Amino acid sequence: MRIVNRIISSLLMVIPVVTSAAELEARVDDVITVVGTRTERALNDVAASITVKTSDDIERELTRNIADLVRFEPGITVGGTGDRFGLGGFNIRGIGGNRVLTIVDGVRISDEFSFGPFLSARRDFVDVDSIYQAEIARGPISSLYGSDALGGVVALRTKTAEDYLGGESTYVGLKTGYSSSDQSVQTAATLAAGTQLLSAMLNVSHRQGEEQETSGRNDGTGPTREEADPQDTKTTSIVVKLNYQPTEKHRFELGLDTYDNATDSRLLSDYGTLSRGTLVNSRDSEDEKDRTRMSLAYNFSGVLPFSDEIQVLAYTQDSETVQFTLENRLPPGPTSVAQNRSRNSIFEQQIDGILVSARKDIEFGSVVHRLVYGSEYYSTENKTLRDGGTTEALTGVTVREFFPLPTRDFPVTEVDQLAFFVQDEIELMNGRLILSPGIRYDDFEAKATSDAIYLAGNPGISAPEDFSDSEVTAKLGVVYEFTSDLSIYGNVSEGFRAPPYDDVNVGFTNFIGGYKTISNAALESETSIGYEIGTRLRGGWGSVNVAVFKNDYENFIESLATAPAFADSGGIDPADGLLTFQSVNLSEVEIKGLELSGELSLAPLNDSLEGSAFKFALAYAEGENIAAAEPLDSIEPLSAVFGLTYDAPSGKWGGDLVFSLAKGKDASDINSTSARNETSGYGSLDLMSYLQVSDSVRVNFGLFNVTDKQYVRWADTAGVGADAIERFSQPGINARIDLRVEI
Repeated sequence: MRIVNRIISSLLMVIPVVTSAAELEARVDDVITVVGTRTERALNDVAASITVKTSDDIERELTRNIADLVRFEPGITVGGTGDRFGLGGFNIRGIGGNRVLTIVDGVRISDEFSFGPFLSARRDFVDVDSIYQAEIARGPISSLYGSDALGGVVALRTKTAEDYLGGESTYVGLKTGYSSSDQSVQTAATLAAGTQLLSAMLNVSHRQGEEQETSGRNDGTGPTREEADPQDTKTTSIVVKLNYQPTEKHRFELGLDTYDNATDSRLLSDYGTLSRGTLVNSRDSEDEKDRTRMSLAYNFSGVLPFSDEIQVLAYTQDSETVQFTLENRLPPGPTSVAQNRSRNSIFEQQIDGILVSARKDIEFGSVVHRLVYGSEYYSTENKTLRDGGTTEALTGVTVREFFPLPTRDFPVTEVDQLAFFVQDEIELMNGRLILSPGIRYDDFEAKATSDAIYLAGNPGISAPEDFSDSEVTAKLGVVYEFTSDLSIYGNVSEGFRAPPYDDVNVGFTNFIGGYKTISNAALESETSIGYEIGTRLRGGWGSVNVAVFKNDYENFIESLATAPAFADSGGIDPADGLLTFQSVNLSEVEIKGLELSGELSLAPLNDSLEGSAFKFALAYAEGENIAAAEPLDSIEPLSAVFGLTYDAPSGKWGGDLVFSLAKGKDASDINSTSARNETSGYGSLDLMSYLQVSDSVRVNFGLFNVTDKQYVRWADTAGVGADAIERFSQPGINARIDLRVEI
């Protein structure tokens, strides 16, 4: 914390001198955000910490995936480097997975789901080249977004024809790019055409590459391997938008979004390993994931007694993850014969929903109310399937399996959720004071179906149970503007996450392994309450933002803990002698921290530095599992980003030099019961530049990890286990280049 205090003290000493010296000509442009209030608001008028990334930011930073999207955002990470299953979801202020809601054009991305060593369905379902704007709200925000917004919300909006046309009738864009860190080549094409009445857009992107390099040197096999396992990966994304606006008041948008990824891996790091005495001679995989979304949005703008604007969104989305594993293995015993065994693991989720919201501005004298209210209904159908095909000895003899396949890890479950919400943004004192109370009611119900596959794969297990519950969440935000350049804000906000279907009715029995999992229909919703205060200082010289937060979480669900009912017998069920696991409400978690960010113009130092700026961001957090008196492993270490940016007055060229730093994690910061590795602190230097060759041709180029630093991000250590940690390291010095041609 001494580092944080010194930085804040230095800034507080410098800033008054800068402001008092300048009757400054311009103010920092207001960034518009929607995620914080469900209305278009200037970022400085929102009582929350929100990060906004535009398509220009994505292009300038040569962003390839969702991990790159938050590369320069301390306190927000995406892990998964070095893992066969790829990138996971967003982690915000130490809360990640399905506890962070991720939406694309208003539609929720599929859940994460993992079970055993051969199934891990994750949430990397988005091609970032199609994104127009990404908004990230930190902290609980369920009063607007319901379940899963326990730790925050990531809202992504894909591009439309209007984003390309700019008053023209047609647009053609071609893009190609190369990244040396994974030998990937991207090709993309965008077509847009239309008028104010009718417009259409088609974006197609294809990326093909190999595994991401590491800084490790050992290219052998087994857990000591330090280089990445060889991979071939292909990703195709298609986004189609059709907009129809018959009058100024009515607007319709039809959207289609598909994402397909196929990754083939040679898991050399598993070659030669032992599993219950069986030697794995080789293990390879073929993994596929796809998502298809269709949506229809309607917007009405006009003064009615109950609204000034109405929005309706109806959608359907299917997502599927298929992970196939083939291994050659040698069972124990002097007369054993090598076998070929396959495992096919599938997770599917379909979501159908409708969202209706309205906005009404009401004035009572000098007091302005901006009401937002609405209702949301969505239903998900969730399935998992594990099928082993056959296990065959190399002699051609089929080997008997010790448990029935196919099977399901949980019964087919349909979850229905209905919600009503209302928020009032109250502007007082001519807009200098904004109060934003809000409340939401969610009712959810899950229906589980134990079909023949589930029953056959889980003999003797108790019948799955339906479950239902409801939750009310509220928030109160305050923004007060002392002057046009200085404001403070604060908020108290609640979050919740409904009991996951796979925790309530998880089911798996392994007699040969001597264990089983059982359901728990008594699980309660996870809840949170967050407190945040902050200040924003801005002017022609730049901007500075400081936020202090504290989030309390209760009824955290620990998946597959030792069943409490059999605690006296060491977790053994006396009825069958099996070690028994069950998901339980266990932990109370507290997370608190500080975030600092800003941008200072360098022009006051010298006129020749017009277009230059110094940017900085810092995040510090600490978290504790109070019930266990242990540190929380999901907390990122102290991290900071410092950068110099320059844009030539001509607008033809510019660039960024960015220095990213992170503190290491030692044993005192790691849960004593976890197997996560300690990490060292590091600093990484990146250089990015662009050249506008002509009005229609633009080149972006970047050198990353310029100093060739060997380091492992803390977010990636969750997948290390018994493997060499170097296999999860970031690549050494590497380059990327993008070429875009617009017609």
